[in-house]
Amino acid sequence: MFSLFSKKVMDEKAAKDFWAWFEEQEEWIINCLANHDSAFIWAIDERLKPVFPYFKKELEFQLGYNEGKGEFFFFHFGNQNLIKDADSLSKMMPENISEHWSFIAEK
Repeated sequence: MFSLFSKKVMDEKAAKDFWAWFEEQEEWIINCLANHDSAFIWAIDERLKPVFPYFKKELEFQLGYNEGKGEFFFFHFGNQNLIKDADSLSKMMPENISEHWSFIAEK
């Protein structure tokens, strides 16, 4: 059924795919961070955008990794849908990644 009002919901399959990709590429991401290589930013952006199909603006995020601990900051701009879905995405993070990465949603 077609609706003029698109639902503002996260694509769960894209979210699962994102975390699977992140897990596979984790070492490369960490190496990029250590070497100040921004290539990982475009790769993450490409896989993160489909998670939030309703958000047409640019997504913003920042990563850091020090002493075996990583931080993934996701900026929601106060958007209630992004706040809710960022929380869901955070909870979907695989356990072996969450042992050394934190997913933080911020305004």
